[in-house]
Amino acid sequence: MILESAELASKALARSKPHSIQVLDTVTRYWSYASSNPNAKVIIFIHGYRGNHHGLEAIAGALEDFHVIIPDLPGFGESTPFTGEHSIGAYSDWLAECIKKLTPKQKPILLGHSFGSIVCSAFASKSDAIELLILENPVSAPALKGPNALVTKIAQGFFKLSGSLPLKQGEWLLKSWPMVRGMSIIMTKSWKRELRKWVHAQHDANFNDFANRRVAIEGYNASISHNVSDYAADFKVPTLLIIGSRDDITSPKQQFAMSQKITVPHAISQHMGVGHLTHYEIPSDVAEDIRQFVAQQESGK
Repeated sequence: MILESAELASKALARSKPHSIQVLDTVTRYWSYASSNPNAKVIIFIHGYRGNHHGLEAIAGALEDFHVIIPDLPGFGESTPFTGEHSIGAYSDWLAECIKKLTPKQKPILLGHSFGSIVCSAFASKSDAIELLILENPVSAPALKGPNALVTKIAQGFFKLSGSLPLKQGEWLLKSWPMVRGMSIIMTKSWKRELRKWVHAQHDANFNDFANRRVAIEGYNASISHNVSDYAADFKVPTLLIIGSRDDITSPKQQFAMSQKITVPHAISQHMGVGHLTHYEIPSDVAEDIRQFVAQQESGK
């Protein structure tokens, strides 16, 4: 599995091309992963909190039959921050404008992972400018009602402390190795040594890729202030949920409950033995879920 995940990420990187566009008040950096098929569908990936485009590259590597586009969220990776607050509303407005500029001639498929699932859901509840919606490890319930509510409570205190310290010490705390590695250990469910090592290396390389303390704290507050359930009843396009049976952020029970609010055609693909890191641990399975869902929707037209 380690070879598969790492090799898929490397394959995506080899075909990636960087771009920059102005979206609202941000310089948005994004990467395109073109398919050899000029008529392939376009799918836009939105990554999770404190991540960047690299986190979803293994899935892109397994989707050579799609044109994949992955932007860095404003304030993360190489995209500049918002001048205002980094709220779900701001990210939803940014995504709407981003889609207009990136795919002006067609409706793309939209995928959001974790925090990205909330951003995509907020957008999808207001717009039908996409063909399909895919939510990978959707954050489907209030943070303090998730499987690890105690951990969430501790995290809230951690972010509050980091915000109260002088800037240098506060940023050091946010980026501290024990915090990053502890999160990675908790969330990685595979016991395959080499796979765990690779996942930890991905978090070490990318989890602290945020512009400044303000972005990190505002982004965290946004991530716990809303969830997919707030928007699910208003989705306007067919939706796929990809979930892990051991997700620490939102339990499968909560995700299935959220799905009952969705009134448009929808499907759920649950993977056993994996948690919130399906994009790292089973990228080829996620890619196949996407491929099958798209094919099913095409055959039903």
